[in-house]
Amino acid sequence: PRGFEARAAGREPGPETRRLAADSDLYKWMEGAAYTLALTGDPAMGRELERIAGLVIACQQKDGYINTQTPPNRRFDPAINHDLYTAGHFFEAAAAHYRATGKRHLLDAAKRWADYLIAEHRAGNPYFETVARKEHSEYELGLLRLARATGDARYLDFSKTLARLIPVGRELLAGRHAVRVNYLLTGYADLFLETGAEEWLRNLTAVWDEIVATRSFVTGGVSVHEAYQKEPHWLPQSTDHPRRDIAETCTSISLAMFAWRLHSITGDSRYFDQIERILYNHYLGAVSLDHLATFYYNPLHMLAETKGKTDHDGPLTRRTRLPEIHSTACCVTNEWRFFGALSEYLFSYDRDGLYVNLYTSGSVRQKLPSGAEAAVRVETQYPHEGRIRLTIGGQEPQRFALRLRVPAWCTSARLRAAGGPPRAVAGGSYVVIEREWKPGDWVILDLDMPARVILPRPEEKENAGQAVLARGPLVYCLEQVDSKFPIAQARLNLRPEDAARRVKARWRPSLLEGVYVLEAPGVAGPLTLVPFYARANRAEDNRWLTFLPLETRDRQ
Repeated sequence: PRGFEARAAGREPGPETRRLAADSDLYKWMEGAAYTLALTGDPAMGRELERIAGLVIACQQKDGYINTQTPPNRRFDPAINHDLYTAGHFFEAAAAHYRATGKRHLLDAAKRWADYLIAEHRAGNPYFETVARKEHSEYELGLLRLARATGDARYLDFSKTLARLIPVGRELLAGRHAVRVNYLLTGYADLFLETGAEEWLRNLTAVWDEIVATRSFVTGGVSVHEAYQKEPHWLPQSTDHPRRDIAETCTSISLAMFAWRLHSITGDSRYFDQIERILYNHYLGAVSLDHLATFYYNPLHMLAETKGKTDHDGPLTRRTRLPEIHSTACCVTNEWRFFGALSEYLFSYDRDGLYVNLYTSGSVRQKLPSGAEAAVRVETQYPHEGRIRLTIGGQEPQRFALRLRVPAWCTSARLRAAGGPPRAVAGGSYVVIEREWKPGDWVILDLDMPARVILPRPEEKENAGQAVLARGPLVYCLEQVDSKFPIAQARLNLRPEDAARRVKARWRPSLLEGVYVLEAPGVAGPLTLVPFYARANRAEDNRWLTFLPLETRDRQ
């Protein structure tokens, strides 16, 4: 918050604060801090959040505008085009703060800023003439959340007005900035959830299908050079650019946000299949195991020259470690707010029942519109183990539908509930148990997790002749630190259909905070692979491969 501290004290901020849309990064921290405060009640977190809220309000100008970078920048600068984006993140932070604390001072500041923007738009500020082409979407979401928090329909109407400037269709994927596209799509989905108007739903699922089928990496990430590829199925494992910039971390977070809204609209499990893929591979793979460092980009292989870290000296195989941050620090703060919001993704509900979307140990108690109360405790070691045990809580019997997501990757799963026989269930949908539940009733879902091979689609020319090993929701990679020979020479010696038999999973409790490694046959010798999310945590100058050339010389 150095920029805000300086402005509030009447000083000019130092050069270290002159990052693109730097204020928005603090707002994302505030949003994540509000979610964390709501969950934990941590008094230290509450005090720091209020301190920073006070700094922000102290920097608000009389007309409602806030931007610690003006001067030297100017308002509505067409060379920067982040005024509305920054405001949107503040609106989200203010709404989250109000929800967590019940205090209105930050929300009132957000209203003053939004009122100023509406007045500028009505006065014909020429900046709004180029918003559709140049601004960074996010303001649609922020305005909508502000409308929900305040009950003021003007903010909803302004969100609609700005969102309509950019029609949604497949043409959005022809080279446009991926995070901007994903935030726009998320805004459209949220507007449909708020209004039920068909105009906001039109083309959304078609664009989603196009993203997942033709522009999504095996880890769930998207983007090349921060944009959606103009041509479908161009999925390079890295690029020749010095940063190797594929799969920006923010793109995976924004895509998960879009998927969450689509699930809210449809109840379709496939959206959480993609969220799970993102969460356990691309997103967690960006963050170091100690949570203090992050990758801005996430190439699937790193073999060549690794000098030229994104924004500072150091190898490309090393995450940027706090207190260092990137020149555009959007990813690390986006990670923080997503971590804070993640508990809201685990469960959802409709009139008649509870959805269990992601599996982790925890509990939920939810009053349903039907009048029943669903109280469930989950115990599991997922994603390392496939057994999930759910126990019904509460004080008296309740009738509701319990919907358990069986991931699409799972080809063999069994369900057993108290009082009933075990039965096989199919992957790629929710298995539904609707009954009267008594406190203490239990359900066990077993998801088989043999090693498997993921083959690229025939259209993915860059990845032809190669394969990825996976187990459960986790994608694996080969790190140089685990190989006795240069991994550039590594070759899988395996028929895909034999993976479950020939690839062995071994639990290594002392490795990388506890992981299953995969031991696979290779042409030059055995290969030991670790989960992609855990790579780059043991050496600064390391190498890794996710796709491995596939050979089948030995067919035993």
